[in-house]
Amino acid sequence: MSARYDIIVAGLGPGGAAAAMTLARAGARVLALDGSGGREKPCGGCLSLRGVLAVESLSPCPWLRDCPVATLWLSGPGLPAGRYPTSEAGVYFVERPRLDRWLAQEARQSGVAVLPAKLRAIEADGHGWRARTSAGDFEADWLIGADGAHSLVARGLGLGGGGWLYVGLVEERPMPPRLAPLLGGTALLELGGAPGGYGWAFGRGQTLNLGMAGRRELLGRMGGLRRCYGRFLRRLGLGEPGRLRGAVIPCPDGGVRRYYRGRAAVVGDAAGLADPFLGEGVAQAVVSGHMAARAIVAGDLGRYQRALAETLLRDHHNARRLSRLIYGWPRLALRAAAARPGAIELGWRILRGQTRPGDLWKVVPRRLVGLRHGLDHAAASYYSLASS
Repeated sequence: MSARYDIIVAGLGPGGAAAAMTLARAGARVLALDGSGGREKPCGGCLSLRGVLAVESLSPCPWLRDCPVATLWLSGPGLPAGRYPTSEAGVYFVERPRLDRWLAQEARQSGVAVLPAKLRAIEADGHGWRARTSAGDFEADWLIGADGAHSLVARGLGLGGGGWLYVGLVEERPMPPRLAPLLGGTALLELGGAPGGYGWAFGRGQTLNLGMAGRRELLGRMGGLRRCYGRFLRRLGLGEPGRLRGAVIPCPDGGVRRYYRGRAAVVGDAAGLADPFLGEGVAQAVVSGHMAARAIVAGDLGRYQRALAETLLRDHHNARRLSRLIYGWPRLALRAAAARPGAIELGWRILRGQTRPGDLWKVVPRRLVGLRHGLDHAAASYYSLASS
């Protein structure tokens, strides 16, 4: 006999934890399959404030804001770096395995049954689903796939799909003493060295997180991502690449896609919902997991599809436009930032969840003719789950 639950959540990263906790607190019997054991992610655990707000809306975390970042360096190949501080931190450095362990702990305390097992197959079972796992078979009325960029659930049901794909390389090494004054507690982004993306250097205590992400379909233009990354390191005076880890970051490509089928849905990277401009995924995973859970509580996953269309997918449309402009014309973008530092402050506002990407297309023309921006400061408030 298979054990039966109301909902099975495959994956217990940020999206799976958000869905599982929301459902358990609504009184559902939830089984969460956690086969990851905690893992490092690209960008070294660089979490935007909007991501922090989303996580904190699930449960207060006492250490999530311990490493704030309020200074950004922007550079390009052959160009001097510009320094862009802000008055309020826009991102925080966190240890991703620690965040995943904390989310699993909070899920258990919310009443979620957490099983350290890998999903091997899913099967339709009458009006519900059967999950075949490394620890046995389990049945449920509903299924949520939060099992990452290579989601078995998404493939099995033909859901989601991020046609706009970033490929990333990342490594960590001890902070060089000569770079500590420059990069300690700050973020450096290099535009123009990666095909359709950027390189980064994040100073997290005594650790320097380094990496590069580029659009997969453009990689052939610049000799491949690894070669681009090697050139980036040499520009920083850091020699050759060390032990690299790779990742795929799936983002919506603007095509018409479904994120649910019957009584199953996909969230986060399994749905391909990372930000096409920043490559960020934690905030989007938490928000989508919460939305899917609320739709299941209401008994209508169509609500989830509609909620995505009104929030994340609308913002991602404008984020793709920003990506094409800034990563496609990096030298122009860097010159514009140097001439108009206020544009970088708008980027900080996006990271803080105070501004939506589409607002940039309203602000720039109005400022050019001397008009006030007229932004709706609550427009991106859906990242604070209590408001949704």
